Amino acid sequence: MRLARQKCQRVQEYKSYKDSTLKRFELTRLPPYLILYVKRFTKNNFYVEKNPTIVTFPVKNIDLREYLSKDPEIQKKHPNTTYDLIANIVHDGLPGAGKGTYRVHIYHKGSGQWYEMQDLHVADILPQMITLSESYIQIWELRKDQPSYTVNQVDS
Repeated sequence: MRLARQKCQRVQEYKSYKDSTLKRFELTRLPPYLILYVKRFTKNNFYVEKNPTIVTFPVKNIDLREYLSKDPEIQKKHPNTTYDLIANIVHDGLPGAGKGTYRVHIYHKGSGQWYEMQDLHVADILPQMITLSESYIQIWELRKDQPSYTVNQVDS
């Protein structure tokens, strides 16, 4: 997420004797969708490398309340701070133009089923298999149905 495009406030904290401050951002507004990008490719003077590290993540219940500003007015405006994954894009193969392929995992809300799509091929997939892939781009949707806090949590 590019914080420069989101509504954020910057807070400075002291870090250590080497660095006088640590920059920290607090969100003041949660968007309906988050698009997260995992930097898989690095390019140097001679070639492009791909980082194949598997990043583990849940497919439901990512709560961003701790990154939301502690201002009571902002907290009150955001009863829902929990996101669910709705799409996961994966790059397979070698880095470079025309050397790899892309797959996408899509969640169908109506059936509650995950699907894997690649070109014209569509197949069911278990949510547990999504977390084992080399995610490249993820799309998360803010839940609208249930608040992710109790009244006491906001007031305290």
